[in-house]
Amino acid sequence: MLPINDISPKFRWNAYDATVAENIIRLEGTPEAINYFSGVCEKLTNYAYWFFLSTLWVKYSGHSDINLWKRLFSSNRIQRLRSIMKPSELTAYDRLPYFLTAYRAHRPGETEWISYTLNINIACRFARERGVNQVSQYVIKKRDALALFLRRGEDEILVLDKSKARHVRDIKIVLGAG
Repeated sequence: MLPINDISPKFRWNAYDATVAENIIRLEGTPEAINYFSGVCEKLTNYAYWFFLSTLWVKYSGHSDINLWKRLFSSNRIQRLRSIMKPSELTAYDRLPYFLTAYRAHRPGETEWISYTLNINIACRFARERGVNQVSQYVIKKRDALALFLRRGEDEILVLDKSKARHVRDIKIVLGAG
């Protein structure tokens, strides 16, 4: 569990950011939240842009436009690394090795994705939830991982260009096993 005071030193209160945050909270957990963000993000401070985007991803990334997420996460705004992750996540990210072993339980027919887990047990849980009997293992250079999110307990990294993840092998799992 992340500490309650896990707030970036980059945070500065701003009236526009606060209004956008209130609207995002109303839409939280829905695909409309990222669409709203996309429409209003240009005027956000750099910190708010990155923090709101990461929070939206962590709160709800299912059944939404992956290309929209890629475009938003590809922004050239400054302060990304220090704003997209909470301080505890940044500390954990800084401690990661140069080469990461990551996993993904691909959905049937999936062709685009940006999210991987560093925890094989989490990948196996997703495989069972998705009704697939394998997990793919990848090697990824740390520099290609945009962020590390610990907020959902998934040890999740984002890699915007899937060609940066080298497939190592597929690991068969037994469905129904806990």
